[in-house]
Amino acid sequence: MIDRTIPVWNVIKAWETGDLDMMMDQLTDDAVFENVPMDPIVGKAAIRAANGAHLAMCDRAPWKVFNIAVNEETKTVLTERLDVFVLKDGRTVYAPSMGAWVVNDESKITLWRDYFDLASWNRQMGVAPDLASGEGCFKTLVEQAAG
Repeated sequence: MIDRTIPVWNVIKAWETGDLDMMMDQLTDDAVFENVPMDPIVGKAAIRAANGAHLAMCDRAPWKVFNIAVNEETKTVLTERLDVFVLKDGRTVYAPSMGAWVVNDESKITLWRDYFDLASWNRQMGVAPDLASGEGCFKTLVEQAAG
């Protein structure tokens, strides 16, 4: 039996070290990243663009994991975390998060879903919070990366 937590821990470490290649190595090519309540990002290239734009704002991003659990029946790893982003402009942004990561039998993440409070994030970033449409800092980053 594989340890489904390994690719999840690798993604968490990649955020802390800023290693986008290591982060992407954990995903299937057709992976889906859902940063709820925002629209899903589909495919490794699109996920790389979005997370690369986010990493570019950070000096470091140490995430604190409080709990991690595996449901072998659904191949899902659950993480309860405090995601900390130390930005290059000197601010620190905190995002309490709950993640659900589906890890296939090849130890690759096929679905990465994080639940967090977008309004809180946007307030910390100085952006108007708009939960209904997902507008704000994250959406702006994704649009800039795509465009």
